[in-house]
Amino acid sequence: MVTTAQAATPPASKMPDVGVLDTIKKTRGEDESKTMNALQVVQTSMANQLPPGVTMDTFLRKLASALQDPNNKLVQIGNSAFMVTLIGDGVVQFHTFSAEQPQKLLKNYLGLAKLLKNQGIKKATTYSDRPEFVDLAKKSGLPVKIGQSQKMMGNEMKPVYTFELDL
Repeated sequence: MVTTAQAATPPASKMPDVGVLDTIKKTRGEDESKTMNALQVVQTSMANQLPPGVTMDTFLRKLASALQDPNNKLVQIGNSAFMVTLIGDGVVQFHTFSAEQPQKLLKNYLGLAKLLKNQGIKKATTYSDRPEFVDLAKKSGLPVKIGQSQKMMGNEMKPVYTFELDL
């Protein structure tokens, strides 16, 4: 007796909805959407965060001016860009611009930490007024010291979370 093997294809009604799978991937930060350039990342990130009275053009001009200083570098990892400023011997401060979901952003932070360590940086600091960054820091597995302070943001002092990473 001869038998033929049939492909084990589930009936069409059992196939998962591709839209649902895409949503799950995006939520997990697994979607492989196209990589933006650094300018697109900055514009996307800052679109709803500009201080009152500051246009995107003004902000980008200030960023471009800051990048003229050799102590400032813009580092892109995925759809995240980090403005890294050398503030002392082996010490940097960085600011984050990102168009990523949290899981992907965490992966990009880990990439930045590795890059900085490979370049001989011993300590990286940053701050944010967004509590979700506290969760990212805790999930990173890196030795991040988290504190609270106040920083001038726009024209006012705001409470912020401070992050210090020993590399």
